Amino acid sequence: MNAVISPERSVSVKTYGRLHLGFFDLSGQAQRQFGSLGVAIDAYQTALTVSAKLQPSEVDPWAAAIMQRHLQSLGVDNQLALNIQTAIPRHGGLGSGTQMALAIGTAVNALLDKPVNAAQIAAIHRRGARSGIGIATFDHGGLVMDGGRGPETVVPPLLARHAFPEEWHFLLIEDRSLDGLHGSGEKQAFKQLTPQSAAATHKIQHQLLMQGLPALVEQDFNGFSAFIGALQTYNAEYFSPAQGGIYASQAVARVLEILQHQGYCGLGQTSWGPTGFVLLPSKAAALQKQMELSQMNHPSLSFVVAAAINQPAHIAVHG
Repeated sequence: MNAVISPERSVSVKTYGRLHLGFFDLSGQAQRQFGSLGVAIDAYQTALTVSAKLQPSEVDPWAAAIMQRHLQSLGVDNQLALNIQTAIPRHGGLGSGTQMALAIGTAVNALLDKPVNAAQIAAIHRRGARSGIGIATFDHGGLVMDGGRGPETVVPPLLARHAFPEEWHFLLIEDRSLDGLHGSGEKQAFKQLTPQSAAATHKIQHQLLMQGLPALVEQDFNGFSAFIGALQTYNAEYFSPAQGGIYASQAVARVLEILQHQGYCGLGQTSWGPTGFVLLPSKAAALQKQMELSQMNHPSLSFVVAAAINQPAHIAVHG
């Protein structure tokens, strides 16, 4: 089917990267599994425009395949133009795949005057297999918690969303020489990893409800940082055999060890990494720590200051 679209009409979408702060059920013992916590950040964005006015331009084959799959799912034969202005770096643990799929799917649906539903778009592109964090940050921004996967789950449901304190900032520790585990490698790893104990799982879930979320709402920096450290430890113990240690990058690991010895506890790795992070109480503190670490000899690393984004993806229809 060819849809009738004005050549002057276009849709632009801008969405943000995210930090996956960790799963809180890796026991594999209940029908509902995983459940995760994450936050949208401003350091990286995916911004693109879709239109019916074809123009000669090179398109990333990966992104072009996403758009073609989406058009096929809608039963539409139109050839549309995709222009990507910026994209979240791939395989760094920042949610690039989910945000690209959601941005393209949303733009195409809006261009064709079809309902825009992030969960349905994610399902088309098989995003949210374990975590719904990227879908929830696309829809809402801020800090989000999903309910994991049950027997009938299509996309993990959003359980809680809170604005992240504007004063708090993250310092990202990035190792661009490595890719985080993804695709078939990620699927295989989940099949082979040893489940966490029920006792450890119940403990982290109790901490989530009685320490982590209350500390966030009350803007208790120390309390929230301590919880993030505990959540990261729970996840690191599980994922360590698949990534060769607590962290995917040994260079990132050395920096995080330095930060831990300095007394910081809200630190860890987002998703499969290799990107690490540390939570700091202010932008000034993050910039100071960025300067200190940049002066050390870390040839493969870069340090990026990031704030949380408390708003959803931006969608604009033109023409």
